[in-house]
Amino acid sequence: MINNQYPHFLYVRNSGEEALQDANGSWQTTGAAWKLHASCREETNGKGTSIQAANGRFITFASLIQLPAGTERVGLGQEVAAADRELLPSELTDEALQDAQAEGAVRIIGECLKFDKGRLHCRLWV
Repeated sequence: MINNQYPHFLYVRNSGEEALQDANGSWQTTGAAWKLHASCREETNGKGTSIQAANGRFITFASLIQLPAGTERVGLGQEVAAADRELLPSELTDEALQDAQAEGAVRIIGECLKFDKGRLHCRLWV
């Protein structure tokens, strides 16, 4: 079932997990990976509106991303991407996301400037 209120898909780049020690005693780290986080609605900031960040400075954001209530928080500075369609695992690389953005399948790639968890919905500014 398609939810028309949230027609887009939010992907978040998770940093690599903790390093694990292999059988030889060497430490192995896993790389960062893009993962589907939630359905969303991306709205471009056409008016040049600013928001006040946690440090008190005003920032002009590129997009406001609306998310369903109860969506897990996205950390400040974490990389995010909003897409028009659900992406295949092969498309979840940095290079493939840039290509998809050039083709119009990915609406925006950027970092989380602010996240607000409300009663009725959550908001994320990029």
